[in-house]
Amino acid sequence: MTFGKQGGGGRRGAPREAAPLLAVYTTVTRSHEVVLVDVSSSGARFRGPNLPEAGDELFVSIENIKAFGTVVRIEGHEFAMAFDQPLKSEDLVTLRNKVHQGAGFSPEEKAAIDGWVLGVDR
Repeated sequence: MTFGKQGGGGRRGAPREAAPLLAVYTTVTRSHEVVLVDVSSSGARFRGPNLPEAGDELFVSIENIKAFGTVVRIEGHEFAMAFDQPLKSEDLVTLRNKVHQGAGFSPEEKAAIDGWVLGVDR
């Protein structure tokens, strides 16, 4: 199962980087840890056990980077968020560098780490 369109023809205007990093999202009533699945300057996709509702306005913290946005899609244990303002290029570079630091893990190892950290059955 895939989330959104990976190939051409989609609506995505900014390239995404695979990004298995922990993040915290906050709504008016709650905060939860999730895993950052991928990120672009205009939005991000997250995975976790406690998801917000479609249309929720969020504050998200990934490493030292903070952003406001709106949940635009929910599918399974994942949700997509559109940022209110695009990420600064230096913030996107920081996240991509963090992603590349974890590049030595296989997708299966990353999924196992996600599941262990978040308590999600895969």
